[in-house]
Amino acid sequence: MEDLVIYDMTDGTRTSTKFEGSDAYFDGGLFVMRFVHFLKVLGAKNSYINVIHEGHKNRVNYEDIYEGMRRHVEMYRKFSIMDKVRLRFVGKHDVCINPKYTSYDLRKDIKDLEDASEKYSEHTVHFMVNYSTRWAAEEGKEFFSTLPEVNVILRHAKGYVNGDMWLYGKLDNNSFVYAQNGSSDLNWSDRQIIMLIALCLRSMMQNKGTHMSKKYEGDEKDVVRQKREIELSFIHKSFYENSIETKLKKRVVIFSSYGPEIYEF
Repeated sequence: MEDLVIYDMTDGTRTSTKFEGSDAYFDGGLFVMRFVHFLKVLGAKNSYINVIHEGHKNRVNYEDIYEGMRRHVEMYRKFSIMDKVRLRFVGKHDVCINPKYTSYDLRKDIKDLEDASEKYSEHTVHFMVNYSTRWAAEEGKEFFSTLPEVNVILRHAKGYVNGDMWLYGKLDNNSFVYAQNGSSDLNWSDRQIIMLIALCLRSMMQNKGTHMSKKYEGDEKDVVRQKREIELSFIHKSFYENSIETKLKKRVVIFSSYGPEIYEF
């Protein structure tokens, strides 16, 4: 677990529930808090969370996103103290990020959160705020190079990674996990979040050592060929239990050298 570094590309907050406006994004922030809590408890040392891209400031609903973030500040301040989690905010912060309708500057809050949590070392969560790959590759390159590498991309609700949300130089050994369900606090039980993390760990382990430097030994190539090309290996398992689960069923897809694996829980 110490080696597991997840980049959680949260999404689906507006469509997973009936919450409207900033309430949907506030709910999404609660999911992230619980997700990070369980990562820390289970022994992971680092994580990344996408929050806002530089281009988000042009979105029609940016005011809702910004207001949701503002409502998170005190909640995350208390969470950081209680869980002893370090909060880091990564992105271009030398320009205003507030919408035109408000003069409230969130940058002071995130700086205060960083300073107050700097002493914690058990888990560090990196929030991508006003981030873009271009910034990480150019203006922020020196700082970004000091951050840990990622080995699992967790994508909620959609099957792609936005081009300018790529973590520059940090994803050379990544594996991809697709969660069909949006990152809504209301919709996920603690048990389901833990199982999601477990599948991210399985994804990391299934793909470890397969990037560029892979060497096949013995009959390994024959086994891969048999399972992938001839048998069309496909795993589909359900661990959902109506008797103990109070939330809707979740579905996650991971990949191995043999083929896709679908898990429901």
